[in-house]
Amino acid sequence: MSSFEYIVGSLMERLINVKGIIDAVLLPTELKNEILSSELCEEANTGGFFLKYNAGVREALKRDHLLAALTDENYTYPPEPVELIYLGDTVGVEIRDKSLLETYRNDHNAMLLGDSFVIFKDKLPPNSVRKAMSGEIKVFIPPMSVGVDAPEGIHGLVLGMPSTYTDVLLKNWLREKGIDVSNKNLGVVLIGFNIHKL
Repeated sequence: MSSFEYIVGSLMERLINVKGIIDAVLLPTELKNEILSSELCEEANTGGFFLKYNAGVREALKRDHLLAALTDENYTYPPEPVELIYLGDTVGVEIRDKSLLETYRNDHNAMLLGDSFVIFKDKLPPNSVRKAMSGEIKVFIPPMSVGVDAPEGIHGLVLGMPSTYTDVLLKNWLREKGIDVSNKNLGVVLIGFNIHKL
């Protein structure tokens, strides 16, 4: 076993010990361009309203190596929230804390979007619908923490939450490699990392 395989194997072992991560697969470098193209395609398609900017996947793609970690319904997503950003200010945020969500439900200044997204009315700019449609207000998907300490030899660990398009791309690639991705509750997160020069 090469030192590269040993180091990457150590990281994969740590990941698989995280509740809800059921497998981890090293992705080939040539898949990075396809992943970025997929993200850019989804970002350009509002699907109804807000444009997106996936900083997390971009950060993961900047790393030398990339893993796809397969998750099930027991996986707890990292604490970094998805935000709605206008000119660098947060005008909306994903809230996962149920009690905090209830507080916002009763706040006249907060507007709930879906099950867990809160928009702060007082922070919205005038003509916010037009600004959303023009892409001035964006959904910002941040780089996220991985939830494990990096094994010796690894640095720059970062997690990116793939878009719907990229999720499909990754599952198709995994399926072609003989990995069972048929479970409808299966998710995929991207984990980028660097290896110290050996």
